[in-house]
Amino acid sequence: MAVPFGAAASAALCVAGPAQASVGHKPLHAALVKMTPETIAERIEVRDDPLEDHVLFSSKPVFRKGGFSHGVAVRDGFIKAAKSRDGAGVSWRVTYDLTYYGARLDVTQIHVRGSDGLLKLAPTTVRRWSEECGEVLVTCGRHMTVEFEVPETVIRAVAATYRPGDRMPWSVRLKDDQGEGLTVGLAPVEVAGLVSAVDRWKR
Repeated sequence: MAVPFGAAASAALCVAGPAQASVGHKPLHAALVKMTPETIAERIEVRDDPLEDHVLFSSKPVFRKGGFSHGVAVRDGFIKAAKSRDGAGVSWRVTYDLTYYGARLDVTQIHVRGSDGLLKLAPTTVRRWSEECGEVLVTCGRHMTVEFEVPETVIRAVAATYRPGDRMPWSVRLKDDQGEGLTVGLAPVEVAGLVSAVDRWKR
């Protein structure tokens, strides 16, 4: 049975250590903010497989992001894009990797803000797995990967908000059926770099 994010926080903190401010409200890491969309575009992973219909792009290698929010360890967050070879368009997917302890958490809805206000999205994928702890008498870690697609208009609007040196993240809230939420965030400079890499790629 899934429990609200807030209810799982105390058990998680006993293992994970002191909580920091919510990842989605914390200033972005200074080293990431010092980067430019151009330098990020150079680090984007590109998979150009001639046997596939799409060229795949990922910002995962750019900068590993992490922190704690509501007692959940956010291990990483990144964006992927799939660009059609026939010019049909680009799909954009955001991924978050989480670790927590205790009862199972769930994500049934994602809230983001676009140029037209609040946007409510459904996750496309929620994967869960647990550590193999054997006979050791400890609380085993639980892992969850959440993926969701974001409209291209929203991605490009976030990229357009990039300002050199700005440490304000683009906030994303992962919510469960009880209305509890885990706030995480991505850097507009990272989004802008991925958009640049996708736009420059020639079919």
